[in-house]
Amino acid sequence: MQSGYMVLETRVQIQESVRGKDVFIIQTVSKDVNTTIMELLIMVYACRTSCAKTISGVIPYFPYSKQCKMRKRGSIVSKLLASMMCKAGLTHFITMDLHQKEIQGFFNIPVDNLRASPFLLQYIQEEIPDYRNAVIVAKSPSSAKRAQSFAERLRLGIAVIHGEAQDAESDMVDGRHSPPVVKNISAIHPSLEIPLMFPKEKPPITVVGDVGGRIAIIVDDIIDDVDSFVAAAETLKERGAYKIFIMATHGLLSSDAPRLIEESAIDEVVVTNTIPHEIQKLQCPKIKTVDISMILSEAIRRIHNGESMSYLFRNIGMDD
Repeated sequence: MQSGYMVLETRVQIQESVRGKDVFIIQTVSKDVNTTIMELLIMVYACRTSCAKTISGVIPYFPYSKQCKMRKRGSIVSKLLASMMCKAGLTHFITMDLHQKEIQGFFNIPVDNLRASPFLLQYIQEEIPDYRNAVIVAKSPSSAKRAQSFAERLRLGIAVIHGEAQDAESDMVDGRHSPPVVKNISAIHPSLEIPLMFPKEKPPITVVGDVGGRIAIIVDDIIDDVDSFVAAAETLKERGAYKIFIMATHGLLSSDAPRLIEESAIDEVVVTNTIPHEIQKLQCPKIKTVDISMILSEAIRRIHNGESMSYLFRNIGMDD
């Protein structure tokens, strides 16, 4: 029996002996994220069955990290992915700026969650001449902690945009608000009164903090769908900001992101090279890249030589 479909499978063969060796697998997430994950899992398992001593995964951007909470009748996909990596044979996991630090608890192996903020702070100080006249902006209250961390290190003020459209991580989609199915009203005890949570009502957009005549630097961890960033930039322009920068660790920049950035009030988008975005840079000259390969290579060197990793986390607090 012949099928009309071609089955595309990933095949991995180790070309040299890894028996008794420390193996570091560096995997960058591409646009085809599911193929990337399968490649990683098969490579890890191939090294495990080839008797490697240790297998460390270096994945600068952890895919599915936004799916780290229960949403209605969905699942916590980042927990599933962490379990799959551990089951395949990973013994150490190195990544950068997890979307939520609690994701580290999904692994039962050591996790090093490196930070890109020192590189982004250095870019601000060296590439923005009048950064002393800047204000660090959180585009939503949920990102205020990150903005506060940047502001305290640069000795700058902070502003928070409140009232934007709810994103995918709002409490409304957190999961456990489905009403019980009641076929018979008498099935509920008459004395049982369950208080109901009032629905949220989006307030008008306000900016908490002064941005008039200042440079606005919006900080976040991921830039994927840029609509919220474009809307935030327009709001800041209306409030008097004369330059607008966006700083983030992971530049996914999906779909029409380059075109929207080019047509927006945003002056510059600065992301690290945890994810390849060369094509997007050709489409939009406003996109700039900060290289973070140095800290990843140093992490690999220290782990291989059995040295302490604490140097890479110096001056990093619990809230960073």
